[in-house]
Amino acid sequence: MRIGAATIDITPPVGTPLDGYGGRTDVSLGVHDPLFARVLYLDDGTTQAALAVCDLIGIGSGLAERAKELIAERPGIPASNVMLSATHTHAGPAGVRGRGEASLVEQLARKVAGAVRVAERNAVEGVLKHGTAHLSSFAQNRRHPDWPIDTRLDVVAADTPDGRNIATAVRYACHATVLNFDNLEITADYPGELCRTVESVIGGGSQALFFNGACANINPAWTRQDFPNVRRIGSIAGAKAAALSQELRPLGHSHQGDNIRWDEHTAKAVEGTLVTGLLRVASRSFAAPYRRGPDDSLIAAQLDELEREFRASSPGLSPDARREAMARLSAARGERLSLLRVRGKGETRQQTVQAFALGDNLHLVALPGEVFYETGEDIRHRSGLANLLVVAYANDYPGYFCRPEAYEQGGYEAGVTPFAPGADGLLADAAVEALRAVS
Repeated sequence: MRIGAATIDITPPVGTPLDGYGGRTDVSLGVHDPLFARVLYLDDGTTQAALAVCDLIGIGSGLAERAKELIAERPGIPASNVMLSATHTHAGPAGVRGRGEASLVEQLARKVAGAVRVAERNAVEGVLKHGTAHLSSFAQNRRHPDWPIDTRLDVVAADTPDGRNIATAVRYACHATVLNFDNLEITADYPGELCRTVESVIGGGSQALFFNGACANINPAWTRQDFPNVRRIGSIAGAKAAALSQELRPLGHSHQGDNIRWDEHTAKAVEGTLVTGLLRVASRSFAAPYRRGPDDSLIAAQLDELEREFRASSPGLSPDARREAMARLSAARGERLSLLRVRGKGETRQQTVQAFALGDNLHLVALPGEVFYETGEDIRHRSGLANLLVVAYANDYPGYFCRPEAYEQGGYEAGVTPFAPGADGLLADAAVEALRAVS
């Protein structure tokens, strides 16, 4: 296989509005660290594919479509074989969701397409290697601290035949929200620090990519929401990923040690998977049903009543009762906004899921929007694929796909989702079908 990588700066100018938090009071007032588009290019001689990831809140349909149009022109990779995803930093430019701001979308699309061309130009003979590590020290389920998180850190090392690392792709599931709404500096948050750590440890021109997983209900834990904690968290994940990439390096090579008692070179096993076989790509579409509800005047009255009840009863509530009441109130506030956004949009929104066989023994599924960890695991188990990279924030940013039980539980995600219960299940069905088509 021919493999190439490229990293292109996409940092917007100071003064650009930031996206990710509703409570911000100003535009960006500085650049703490640059934002990048990072690309992994693959060509098995028959099929070309490009996996791109940008330090953005999400990839709107306008940006995805335009970038794929340009990539189809040069270097000629079909749009169906290009994945464009986001790290989900909450300190990148506004104007990239939905159809997006026209001038910004065009600029970003051209930069992503340019990165793909550079990666294709740089491509050399190589092989993919996959391994996993356990990581649980900073991620936490943000809906309940005792509920599950993704403890699996995936690493895909792209190495040349002589053992040089071309690129190291990392997949983990955790919101890029170490920093809060009071941060007004452009930053990639912990994914940027993760990539810098990987590149620093491996060296030799290796390039790093970070793909965020199904983390709609997973946030980082911190001692303070500041840049030292960004560095701490990014370096935890980055150091683990870099170490694993280095450990995978001997796969496909003679890995031996001296046994001086026997005067022999004895083999040392390497944990991981040497990826073999051809590239395959498939996609499946589904119609995600929009949520429906009463007129806004009725919702507003119900919300006012909930807020009055909460203010009156909150001082005397037990912690559990207060949490339950707050979850209902948060869901009601969000529901009002989400219903206003979907009015007049029809019954459904068409969505697409991509599946890639990166070989016979490594697969990737690309999901649009924000997906709960449990849904990603459902897809993994139903597909029967042990070596499966579940990537979210890919090719579109329609909002949250919530678990059915989340609507009953309340809370932010179920409040702001534009989709009705059942959309999450349709997403999983489409993902499993797409994966079966390439398995």
